[in-house]
Amino acid sequence: MPLQKNSSPLEGTERFKTFTDGFIAIVMTILVLELRVPHIDQASFNSIIDALQPLLPKFLVFIASFVTIAVCWVNHHHLSHSIKKTDTSLLWYNNHLLFWICLIPFVTSFLGDHPTSSLVVAIYGFVLFMVALASHILLTYIYIRSNLVSTKVTARSKKSLIDRSRVGVILYGLSVLSAFIHPFISCAIFILVPVYFFFPQQVEN
Repeated sequence: MPLQKNSSPLEGTERFKTFTDGFIAIVMTILVLELRVPHIDQASFNSIIDALQPLLPKFLVFIASFVTIAVCWVNHHHLSHSIKKTDTSLLWYNNHLLFWICLIPFVTSFLGDHPTSSLVVAIYGFVLFMVALASHILLTYIYIRSNLVSTKVTARSKKSLIDRSRVGVILYGLSVLSAFIHPFISCAIFILVPVYFFFPQQVEN
């Protein structure tokens, strides 16, 4: 259901953009803090390699999560340029998206510790599914249910952007289910989706 359906538009989008940018920057910083420096008694080549090997799953999950958050930010950045004003509903839909993004460092650490656990992979996939769903809801509100975007944005462009956002929802939803078939399938999806969204779709004016 819409949040404060009759909320009045608020002129300016700078606080909306600045808050989101700062929030995502903090989440990305927290993400790297999960990569703890290993304890090494003697800094020889072999001992360093042996100490780093257990960190490999954590590092790979870190890369996937970092790229995922970075793609979210890039696409959100391009989205914000088509918004001419904000309203209370938009701010809360955006907060809903940020809530799920801020859980990514936790599930990243969890998956790094248990990379072969079907349940842990499913939990990681569920959080990314909710990020994709929240993003889709935000897009739908902006382009279909509100009057916050520039009138120069074409209906065709709006529909294309919303349809494209469904891809992430569907694939991440499949990653939750496929985790119980084989975690590798889900991990492949975790890589595929950020690659698909790596280049944001340009808004046609």
